[in-house]
Amino acid sequence: MNGHTLSVERVIDARPEAIFDAFIAMYDSQRPDWVTRSQLDLRPGGRWSVDFQVPGGPAFREERVITAVERPGRLAYDMTAVYEDAPGFSTAVEVTKAHQGKSACGSRPAVTRMRPPAAITGGTLASWTRPDVSQ
Repeated sequence: MNGHTLSVERVIDARPEAIFDAFIAMYDSQRPDWVTRSQLDLRPGGRWSVDFQVPGGPAFREERVITAVERPGRLAYDMTAVYEDAPGFSTAVEVTKAHQGKSACGSRPAVTRMRPPAAITGGTLASWTRPDVSQ
């Protein structure tokens, strides 16, 4: 594999189905103000286009192609970030959920971003370490 792999894990006191649905909703029906548009075809080979306007940062778009949908345990997609006035980059993203222990609650979602671009440093890298699913 070229580049590096970045993985972030958190334990969330929720069932894996709820975490999966919340991750999708964050870019769809319950999206925050900084996600300005999202169109999703949730199936392998489907396209997912998301527009962002983060506070203090440039507007950009992520063009995603879904590579795996295994609710509730796994969602994977190839992503290309597109900026109007800056070079973009491509990566692969995999969101997985592992059940914690014997109880019905307590899941460990992990967001893995593979092959991050070498140019990512400073504040931009910080955004790669925030687990979207824990918000």
